[in-house]
Amino acid sequence: MPLPEPLLGIGERIVEFFDGGGDPPFQLYVYDPSAEWEVRREFDQFRLWLGAADRKINVAAISLARLFWAALEDAGWIESVIAAEKDADGDPSALAEVYQSVGEILRDTPSLPDRVRAEVDSCDERTAVILYRAGSLYPAYRTSSLLDDLRADIRLPVTLLYPGRIVGEFGLSFMSRCEPAYGYRARIIPRGDVA
Repeated sequence: MPLPEPLLGIGERIVEFFDGGGDPPFQLYVYDPSAEWEVRREFDQFRLWLGAADRKINVAAISLARLFWAALEDAGWIESVIAAEKDADGDPSALAEVYQSVGEILRDTPSLPDRVRAEVDSCDERTAVILYRAGSLYPAYRTSSLLDDLRADIRLPVTLLYPGRIVGEFGLSFMSRCEPAYGYRARIIPRGDVA
C-alpha cells in the first residue's frame, strides 16, 4: 500500500536529513481526532517504509499516553486524580482544578519533555522519533511547547502526531477544542482531513 502524500513528504525530509545532514526536521502531522486509528495504521506502514533496505532508518515510537501515566504513577497521584475526577461529577470548575493539577505534574521534574529525552537517549544515530497518542494529554497539557523544549538538545528528526485542526495559516487547535496556539517552530503537515 503506498503512503499518503503528506506522510511521504515527512519521510522524504527524514531521509534527506540522514543522507545529507543539516538540522533535523521537526514536524507536526495534523489530523482530525476522529481519525486516530486510521493515522496509527498509516504510521505502521510509514515505519515499514522508513526501515526498508534502501533507507534503513529506525523508528522510536514514543507513546505520550504511556509517559503521562508513568508521570502520575511516579508522583503517586493516579488514585487521587481518578478519585478527584469522579468526585467532580462533571462540574466544569472542579474538573478544571483536576486538569490543572495533572498539568503541573507533567511540568514537574522529570517533565514530559524530560521523559521523552530519556527515551530518545537510548536511540542510535539513525533513528526517527515519532510521538503519538498526544490526545491523551487533553485538556491537562497542550503540546505547543513540547517540540520547542525538545529541539534544543535532540539531534534526531521528531514528528508529533497532532490530533486537532489548523486555524488560519499557522494556528493549531489541539483536539479541535482548544483555542488556537501559534508560534510552533515545526513544519505543519495536514493529513487532508483537517481545515
